Amino acid sequence: MRSFLLSAVLFSCGQAFMEDILRQMGGGGFQFQMGGEEMHEFPGWPRGISGNIHKEFDWMKGTVWNWNNWRHVTFEHDGNFKAPTEECEAGACKWASGKKKIFIMWGKDAGLHILEPSKMKAEAGVTLRGKRKRDGEKVNAIFERIDEEAAALHKDLYKVLGLDTDATDAAIKKAYRKLSVKYHPDKNKNNPEAAKTFNEIREAYEVLSDQDKKFLYETAGLKAVRDAEKEDAANAGQQHQGGLEAFFGGGQQRQKPAKAKKGASANMEVSIPLDLMYNSGSLTATFNRRVVCRNCRTSSSGKCKGCSRCPGTVKMVQRQMGNMIIQQQEQVQSKEKCKDEDGELVLEIERGMDTGSKLTFPRMNEQTPGEIPGDVVVTVKQKKHDKFRRKGKNLYMDMDITMKEALLGFSKKFTHMDDREVTVSRDRVTQPDTVHQVRGEGMPVHNVPSDKGDLFITLKVKLPRRLDDKQKKELEKVL
Repeated sequence: MRSFLLSAVLFSCGQAFMEDILRQMGGGGFQFQMGGEEMHEFPGWPRGISGNIHKEFDWMKGTVWNWNNWRHVTFEHDGNFKAPTEECEAGACKWASGKKKIFIMWGKDAGLHILEPSKMKAEAGVTLRGKRKRDGEKVNAIFERIDEEAAALHKDLYKVLGLDTDATDAAIKKAYRKLSVKYHPDKNKNNPEAAKTFNEIREAYEVLSDQDKKFLYETAGLKAVRDAEKEDAANAGQQHQGGLEAFFGGGQQRQKPAKAKKGASANMEVSIPLDLMYNSGSLTATFNRRVVCRNCRTSSSGKCKGCSRCPGTVKMVQRQMGNMIIQQQEQVQSKEKCKDEDGELVLEIERGMDTGSKLTFPRMNEQTPGEIPGDVVVTVKQKKHDKFRRKGKNLYMDMDITMKEALLGFSKKFTHMDDREVTVSRDRVTQPDTVHQVRGEGMPVHNVPSDKGDLFITLKVKLPRRLDDKQKKELEKVL
């Protein structure tokens, strides 16, 4: 059973009736039926029909047809079938194909239709002929046009640049430069086709050269890219408005808006040796994440080996029910494939980094189709050192000295974390637990590595465990 959330009410619903409905909701979900109307859901494909669109029928995507000299219907790119009936407007109609036949599941009532085209091409004069399986009634459709707006959102950007889908960033840039010179308006004056091609080339490069847009395009199509651009523009407008309000004394300073369609960040904590924080260096951390197998919808070999269907997502969709429009949560099966893979993060530890320092790895979190991967944020935590203790930019250590050294002075050496020998000298009496300061031998200051803190050495006087009579007498003479 499904739960529905009321979004809006149209036409003639009374206020008292609505208040009663809202009371019944109680803040949660509810089932609702009005005037004998029922919710229309896609009934599923009959056995033997996969629900996929064979590549031989790619030309059908986004085409508009005149159905039975009645109304226009559209074969949408994503497999939805659009027609002016209640079921189809509720999203309960879909289309698919085999190698030669087209299948239309026209909701639960009309059911399955099977048709064949007169020609495998979207052009004037092409027809579809077939029948409705339930009662054998003949149906036909005549090609009208291609939905240009939909086609623009489903163009192959790699094809625009003359590239394969596995082209590298360098190949994308090279193709763009070559084609943009060839079709530049300055070289093709009074040539509208060249101007159109130039704009397509520029738009393709704009998406494929941006890693966020490229990911959205490859896993959810160009529509997801355009939707994200609109959301970013709207967020930027709100940010600008907030800034003006703050400037003129109203409102509060806003934080930078989150990027549209970006997933959450993942946080990791990694222990780093103090020696590495002192000297700088790199460390590799391994992790496991889900990645989208790009361009693997219909393939299971090569780079697609080991990929399986990505987890489904929950989306809010609008449905019309009688005089009401409601929002409904719907589980949507992904068309993309995913797999788990082990990854590596190379942590570049800079001199002077301290516990709490963060390293950000853009787009390295788990991947979901149609969503820019979130970042992986690594928080540095210092490992305990066997000799040194750290407090900010200063270092602390203990050094043992003998009673003789405590009384007469000493000069001792120790090896620092960069393998230098540092000399510590005193020419006076040293009391137990005296702290000796060595300037400039502490930690490098992060981002100012030429500046260093100090080293503080606690001098531990080691007394002999026992004295014989002769030693006692000698000490009595001196002391």
